[in-house]
Amino acid sequence: MKKKLMIIGAGENQVPIITLANQKGYYTIVVSIDGDYPGFNICDQAYKIDVREKELILAIAKKENICGILTDQTDMSVPTVAYVAEKLGLPGIGYECALCFTDKYKMRQCCETIGINMPGYHQASTYEDAEKYAHQLQLPLIIKPVDNQGSRGVSKINQYDDLKKKFYSAKEFSQSGCVIIERFFQGREIVVEGFASDYKFTNLIMGDSIDFDFPDLFIPKQRIFPTSLKEELREKILSLNNAIVEKMGLKFGITHSEYLVNETTGEICLIEIAARGGGVFISSDLIPLACGINVNELLIKLVTDEPAEFDMNRYVEAASAYICFYLPEGIITRVNGLSAIKALPGVHRVYLDNMIVGRRATEIKDKSYRLGPILVAGENRQVLQDTINRVRSTLIIEVDTDEGIKGIIW
Repeated sequence: MKKKLMIIGAGENQVPIITLANQKGYYTIVVSIDGDYPGFNICDQAYKIDVREKELILAIAKKENICGILTDQTDMSVPTVAYVAEKLGLPGIGYECALCFTDKYKMRQCCETIGINMPGYHQASTYEDAEKYAHQLQLPLIIKPVDNQGSRGVSKINQYDDLKKKFYSAKEFSQSGCVIIERFFQGREIVVEGFASDYKFTNLIMGDSIDFDFPDLFIPKQRIFPTSLKEELREKILSLNNAIVEKMGLKFGITHSEYLVNETTGEICLIEIAARGGGVFISSDLIPLACGINVNELLIKLVTDEPAEFDMNRYVEAASAYICFYLPEGIITRVNGLSAIKALPGVHRVYLDNMIVGRRATEIKDKSYRLGPILVAGENRQVLQDTINRVRSTLIIEVDTDEGIKGIIW
């Protein structure tokens, strides 16, 4: 009889780890809120439940007699996975540790406790508190939900007249009803992917995060590995990342960290650090493409209490990236070059099946509105950039807007 492995999350980003678990011979039980999610179509058994319903999921896990539980590329599931594992005595990171990696206020408190400098910040559940803290911290500011993902409700505040609208926008996306207001830190965004095993942490790859050109929103259009940041700052960020993960007590698992660095002063600011793989197929595809380490396979072994050898002799130095785009509002009238980009050398995978003539393109509001991704890989960053350039010149999508025919916005 197959051992039962529970995977929390059925979205597109969870498909790689569900597929891998199937290939390794596990009976896969997938839990997610009801919806048209592809993970439901490839698992052995599905439960359509909100991933935050930890007691209900615990009861199901007991009934099914699972051998392990995991999630990847989604923050919301991390506390539930840790809670169920803890209650059943299965390998896990611990519920309190999970909260420190998912609640952005707790995360900042933990960092301060272990001696990591943080920009001024406050938590607020009412507009009155938000207004008070905003004046204490002074403009410009960043406001965000304490416990959501995908950049939903995250925005910059340049003037106090915008505070009320942006406070309620952030609060709407907060599960707890709380938001964080913090000082804006101007810097270049860097992401770091790593892996912990038996409380020991290894940085794997560091990349550049490049946003779309929106004045007050932060929506990445590319994440490119490796970074082009100068070596001295790379080492500084890697050292900080290692210290944060180990001091926060992560027992095992994939990590995804986001930092801002001021290249002139050398100052570094933590945006967030997560005890799960980076979304948009970073953990499942871009990490192994860039460095040769299959972290999803290691994660499955650790949560099922199997021997997991973390062999850095397999490490290679290559390059990988995802690229996304958006379209102006209107009706798609032309899609050309889709088959051609899939056939390009260096193009690893393309997620554009929804690019259909007649479909309406809508306003981009957060990460979930991006189109793509297109995953690319190469032996080095220059080869990677050449592939990205070929993709951009080959793919043509036209939209009939109120202002005439317009194309892709990269």
